[in-house]
Amino acid sequence: MNVKDFQLIPRILMRLALPAGLLLAGFLSACGHIPLTSLPKLAKIDVRTTDLAQLRAGISLPSDIRPLPGGVTMTIVALPRDGGRHERKIVLEEVRNAVELANLPALAEPGRRLTLFKLGAADIARIGTFRQEMFAGPQNSGNRGSLSLGADKACRLGDLSGKPIAMSGYLRTSETQDYVLMMRNFDLIEAVRAIDPKIDLATAIPPCEATPE
Repeated sequence: MNVKDFQLIPRILMRLALPAGLLLAGFLSACGHIPLTSLPKLAKIDVRTTDLAQLRAGISLPSDIRPLPGGVTMTIVALPRDGGRHERKIVLEEVRNAVELANLPALAEPGRRLTLFKLGAADIARIGTFRQEMFAGPQNSGNRGSLSLGADKACRLGDLSGKPIAMSGYLRTSETQDYVLMMRNFDLIEAVRAIDPKIDLATAIPPCEATPE
């Protein structure tokens, strides 16, 4: 799926604090999981020119799972027509503005917690410079790229054994003006099991009290 020469890829990366220090990443391809009703809205997005200050990413998880600070990222990749790869990865900031949160649509279901993220001012400037270098001007007209969102590092409140761990994701840009569903109730347990059946995600996610602030 191309969005104005870009591929929009929501990625799920669960970093598990296992004794062996295993880093486990499960990747979710956008084209296979984005609802068909979301595609017309996403087709409006031009990542080369979208207002980065308006970009918001919402992640809905069971209420007893919390994303850790620094755990939600956005990666923008440029693929020059002559070859090579250039990327910038940004840690998104949690939105804490009371007015914005009060006006947030009711996206999360009962028993779930929605957390909203944005780009910080310094990263908006940094990504703006990167886009200018990679995609502006006729010399870059054939360049392609991708944008991905990642949920990386989480902790749990209590015991998750026997409970489903489903994640939903939303994206808002200056083009969409509202929150577009990227994935609904994606089964994280099944995703991890497909990579390594020996790992029990419900116990591998560390307790929140055991993680640093």
